[in-house]
Amino acid sequence: MNRILLALVGCLFFLAKNSALAQSTLLPFDQDTYHWITRAEIKTNALNGRFQSSVKAYSRKEIVELMDSNQVINPSLSKVDQFHIQYFRETSSEWAQPDSSGLKKPLFGAFFKRNADILSYQDSIFDLHANIVGYGSLGKSSDNTNQTYINSRGVEVRGMIAKRVGFYTFMAENQMITPGYVNQWVGLNSSIPQEGFWKKYEKNGYDFFTARGYITFSASKYIDFQIGNDRFQVGNGYRSLILSDFSNSYNFAKINTKIWKLQYTNLFANLKTGISLGPGGTPGNTFIPDKYFFLHRLGINIGKKVNVGVFEAVVAGRDPQRYPNATKLDLGYLNPIIFYRSIEQNSGSPDNAGLGLDIKAIPIKNVMVYGQVFIDEFVLANVKAQNGWWANKYALQAGLEYIDVLGLKNVDLQLEYNFVRPFTYTHLSSYTSYTNYSQPLAHPLGANFKELIAIVRVQPIPRLSATFKAIAYTKGVDGDSTNYGGNVFRSYFDTRFKNYGNEVGQGVKQNILYLDATVSWQFLTNFFLDFKQVVRSNSGQKLPGEQNSNFTSMSIRWNIAQRLHEF
Repeated sequence: MNRILLALVGCLFFLAKNSALAQSTLLPFDQDTYHWITRAEIKTNALNGRFQSSVKAYSRKEIVELMDSNQVINPSLSKVDQFHIQYFRETSSEWAQPDSSGLKKPLFGAFFKRNADILSYQDSIFDLHANIVGYGSLGKSSDNTNQTYINSRGVEVRGMIAKRVGFYTFMAENQMITPGYVNQWVGLNSSIPQEGFWKKYEKNGYDFFTARGYITFSASKYIDFQIGNDRFQVGNGYRSLILSDFSNSYNFAKINTKIWKLQYTNLFANLKTGISLGPGGTPGNTFIPDKYFFLHRLGINIGKKVNVGVFEAVVAGRDPQRYPNATKLDLGYLNPIIFYRSIEQNSGSPDNAGLGLDIKAIPIKNVMVYGQVFIDEFVLANVKAQNGWWANKYALQAGLEYIDVLGLKNVDLQLEYNFVRPFTYTHLSSYTSYTNYSQPLAHPLGANFKELIAIVRVQPIPRLSATFKAIAYTKGVDGDSTNYGGNVFRSYFDTRFKNYGNEVGQGVKQNILYLDATVSWQFLTNFFLDFKQVVRSNSGQKLPGEQNSNFTSMSIRWNIAQRLHEF
């Protein structure tokens, strides 16, 4: 399998060798800054040509083009919207000429030439942008006797070679002490959200190293490739029921094809099964088995108001206990235009296939509605009968974004509802469950829940923003040996609750209310000061040792997104 992937990489480089097309790196996914992109897209009151926003992260070049079109369509934008446009020009200056620059006399002719870059260099062949990454946070949580803490230090580098090949790398060393509810999640799953290998730090903390990187290049005007280690998100909501950025990053190859109003995305990824802790209470130095993830999505802009995407995904792995003689995967999954379900069935249905669609529309000015449907498996007769059959596994999302609410400039509202049936995303074992490195691939809550999210974003002046979030969900968890369908890491054959009569929230029913108020001041480009207050309470049944949480923190961030634990 790995040899074939290497051969695929070699072919892609050969295709790119003679390409004279400009190539762009991606803007790292961050819910805060990506909302500004969504806001700009809604402001245009039309789905913009080649730019399709359902697969994240976005090309820096496309973001700048979207900002340019927004400025042309809306010449009387607010100061805040103009600030956003300037922000993206500065942070993607290889594709735009910012209205301002850095020091009048850059150090050594290269340092602080741009507001968004410590080091930048550009000539006809080589383009380089390098930055320090830093995150310092101190806080106090009522469910953790220790002071909460984040200390991250690292570097971020991106660039282009001859405008044919783009590259990106991110590295950071981290120490973190989290609120008690996060410690409980780590204790149950043996992993840290979005991260890989970790060690203990002090009494209740974690020490880990983060590294991501990729190269990107074009084969033609319509096809581009990425190969590296990173994570992605699919969908238009705050959450994703298809693929989110919640899990650890993974090795991947990605093909993106754009022509007319169509966007076709292929993602081939090398995931990891569940992990176990060693004698010291941290992940041991033992081999973690591989599994593979294949996804393709076809999106189309219908007119100027609607985008629809249909997708199919497969998690494939070979559990040696269940398939002792299986030594390889079906190579048909590498076919970028085949129906995966047929491959899975022809192999004897050993893998976990899912399909569905996502949709977004701009029905009226300043409003975008969106939704997702993920179908793991179901039998139509049992769905119609409403008999709670365990294998009717599906997930639904409906949402709305309303910007400049009631004419109030720079006041934006987002509402979202998510519903996931018990046993959705589960399969025979960790080799085929919809997970990676003991973390869900889709929604952080896994399965067997319903959730309502309300977010109000206010930005009264360009550098000051406030975000208020309310997340309320009901989830059923396993309180004993019985499998109630909420744990996506367990086999659905493992002491399943019952075959019929399953309903969302069964098991130990938790009713969680998560409130977050965050005020941020951007001193310099990508340099933030955050004040955060989080209240998390459970009015339902509590697990042993679980407590309500009241969490307060102050943070300084430089070229890095907020670290959020919204579950």
